[in-house]
Amino acid sequence: MADQNHFALRGGAAYNTGIGITQRATPLANAWTGVLRTRPRFSDFQVNEIKEDGSVLHLTHVGLLDNEIQTTDAKKESNSEKLEEEAGKDEKLQNENKEAPVNGNDSANAPEQSREVSAEDASALEALTDATFTQELVELYKAGHGADHEKKKSVTSKPVDDRPKRGQIHQEIRRIFKSQIETNTDEFGAIIASFVPLRKNNKKRGRGNREKREEKPAGEYLHFTLYKENRDTMDAVNQIARFLKVKTQVIGYAGTKDRRASTVQRCSVRYMRSRNLAGLNGRLWGVSTGNYEYHSRPVYLGQLQGNEFVIAIKNCVMAGENKDDSAAQRADKLRINVDAALAHMAEHGWINYFGHQRFGTHDIGTHEIGKLILGDKYEDAVNSLLHYDEEIAAKAEAGEIPEEASKRDDYLRNQACMLFLTGKDAERAIKILPRRFSAEGCILRHLNRMGSSSRRDFVGALIHITRGLRSMYLHAYQSFIWNHAASKRWELYGETVKEGDLVIAQAEATPLVAGQDQDGDDIINPVEDDDDAPLRARPLTAEEAASGRFTVYDVVLPTPGYDVVYPDNEIGTFYQEFMGREDNGGLDPYKMRRMRREFSLPGRYRKLMNRFLAPPSADVRVYTDETEQMHPTDLDIIKATSKTANGSGGKRRREDESAESATKKTKLEGEEDSTPAEVEMKEADNNTKEPTSAEQDEDNTATAPEPEKVAVVVKFQLGRSAYATVALRDLMGDPPEETA
Repeated sequence: MADQNHFALRGGAAYNTGIGITQRATPLANAWTGVLRTRPRFSDFQVNEIKEDGSVLHLTHVGLLDNEIQTTDAKKESNSEKLEEEAGKDEKLQNENKEAPVNGNDSANAPEQSREVSAEDASALEALTDATFTQELVELYKAGHGADHEKKKSVTSKPVDDRPKRGQIHQEIRRIFKSQIETNTDEFGAIIASFVPLRKNNKKRGRGNREKREEKPAGEYLHFTLYKENRDTMDAVNQIARFLKVKTQVIGYAGTKDRRASTVQRCSVRYMRSRNLAGLNGRLWGVSTGNYEYHSRPVYLGQLQGNEFVIAIKNCVMAGENKDDSAAQRADKLRINVDAALAHMAEHGWINYFGHQRFGTHDIGTHEIGKLILGDKYEDAVNSLLHYDEEIAAKAEAGEIPEEASKRDDYLRNQACMLFLTGKDAERAIKILPRRFSAEGCILRHLNRMGSSSRRDFVGALIHITRGLRSMYLHAYQSFIWNHAASKRWELYGETVKEGDLVIAQAEATPLVAGQDQDGDDIINPVEDDDDAPLRARPLTAEEAASGRFTVYDVVLPTPGYDVVYPDNEIGTFYQEFMGREDNGGLDPYKMRRMRREFSLPGRYRKLMNRFLAPPSADVRVYTDETEQMHPTDLDIIKATSKTANGSGGKRRREDESAESATKKTKLEGEEDSTPAEVEMKEADNNTKEPTSAEQDEDNTATAPEPEKVAVVVKFQLGRSAYATVALRDLMGDPPEETA
């Protein structure tokens, strides 16, 4: 699968039908196909965040600006003079103190702070955790003050699934042990406690310590613009956190972006100097940062209006086109077709399907795993998550592993799952599994934690998958049902508003969108986890449906859950019949609560139709070279602007080098024949004489081949919960099955 291109992999009619995408709202004279080359040219798919004020976010410079660098240098010089003067005073004062000890005792001989833990505190902690962990904490606290504190640096509790309870444990440990034991939570929910020794009061406060105090960040949160290629948001965040030596939780972002794309988004990091972050440019693979600003608040999930997409679709072919036509003639005909479809979409919108990304790229879709979990088939769900390709696993076991990173990881995953499921070597399976397969890693570690005696704890294995990832499987099943219901709704009624259609209840209509779920989709009706939560949608009466006060853009459909209502017409009946089928899980939409809270789904509402946020555009052009860049990325524009303004050796050389380094690092991860996405593919040789315009025209006439291919570059803006691939399908139509 990894070798197939993005559009052929996810755009087939059979695949669309399988995930419920069967209807189209856009009339199209002729369907057309194309190739979305996200590999090796990730710049063919560009995504820029749209800020809450409606403006499109762009990376305008990499690293620090020249004036920021000069200001920093000036501060350093000024600070160094002050520090030298103050350091001299400190040294004089310290010498005086050495000659005059206080009461004949120095600070080293001062009485130590009490290290006893009261019985009441120990009992309170034991009630929250257990006796073993409590005793280990007390021993860690006492040993930490002694000479042997290096022998035992941390202790770990059993996993605690209840998040509020974990927070209470953190607070109690901080209180009882006077903030000398630091606690963190690992990926399984276990609490890791470490002793933090007190600093000695008589430690010399030299120049270095004073300099650190002088160089505090200008604000609590450093906001920055993140540009990345062939890297998903979490990978980029983890990489930045690792280099800055901070926890990933201190880095905030408004939403996740596609991996196989060039994307720009706003992020924040707490208590960080801008020059520290700027210093990572050139060291981060496929990642660049810039546009630093300090703010009192972080960037949080959902803090965006949507995304702007610029997508280059190459090798475009329209159904029924005359192969004898020139590329220019074919482009003209396609342009008429595309412009008409895009204009209709801009006015009427399209069905708001959940896109292909929602359902995963492995042989077994994420919705299939969610179906098994909701059907209490936990062993089947675990085995599906650990499903492997026998041929790939055998090659990996024989040492035939590709060098290209993503392929190598895929081979190692198949090998690890094979070793574990066949019982050949569970320990080696855990060791070789790439870290990015976190769900598989959580399962393997949990099932192997007590050897063979824990191999049947499938429920525990699923629960120990991180909450966001575990929820993704359940939400994928909900999305699968929603897609099929939306198709049925359009098939029966089209744009007509019918009695029993759901609309958001007026009393609860503001705000309509109030946050996002773990997958980044809008929550139109957030509900509380209790039986008294108010309903947020209601069915229309016959009179309301016929009144003209409501349109198809007001209609919503629920994802299955225990806190939603269903349409009071044929679509409501469809939910019951469709979910009740054995191949769809044999589930009841009215019984979505589970014994385990982790697997209970409240449900939510999603609008049936979607629209562009701004007028879209399409540029149909002819071309020859498959590696041709159709639209510059922000990084390309920065490099081109820097070279134009300053030449190859201007003041912005440092910024240009950082951008160049990030581009080169992106190339290393791609295919062997990949080329960097650049506006200027090669720098001109300074020693080469530039040809005149006449010479260039003559040379181009003699050597330039006639363009034979057609490309379409589309640009549009979508809201947070919309999928670009769904909009493209309405624009292009379903491809014939033989090309899928």
